[in-house]
Amino acid sequence: MARFTHWVEEQSGQPGRYLEYIVRSGKNAYEIEHLWANHFERHADEFAHAQEFASYRNRIGGLVLLPKKINASLNDKTFADKVAHYQKENLLARSLHSACYQHNPGFLQLMARTGLPFKSFDEFKKASFDERYVAYQGIAKQLWSLSRLQEAADATA
Repeated sequence: MARFTHWVEEQSGQPGRYLEYIVRSGKNAYEIEHLWANHFERHADEFAHAQEFASYRNRIGGLVLLPKKINASLNDKTFADKVAHYQKENLLARSLHSACYQHNPGFLQLMARTGLPFKSFDEFKKASFDERYVAYQGIAKQLWSLSRLQEAADATA
């Protein structure tokens, strides 16, 4: 998640903060945030079994990176209660909120240039995971494309 977050910010004209994002302990630590709290009963309309829910909840499409203290404070809140807080965080988390798509030319240019299908969500359902996964898959293809890796290798040679 640190690489994804850093890349989106850097490609949007913001300073990348990869070294900040990989801190795993201490007061400036970052953690993986699950967009869904671990409450199967909130999603029983979309999942037949708690195991299926748990597996889906851990998929990359439902994750963002947040400061540890913010992640802990959001705890068991619903997505609808958390999304406003995401707007205050890194660009990848902010992209879940509709305000991210207003007055944010660097991010909008990134979307236009790459075709990454980012969008905001008022609620986050099973289909939302799949939509978000497609955006993350696109980031991965950009990050680890053969041409990009070749460029990086050529630059260090």
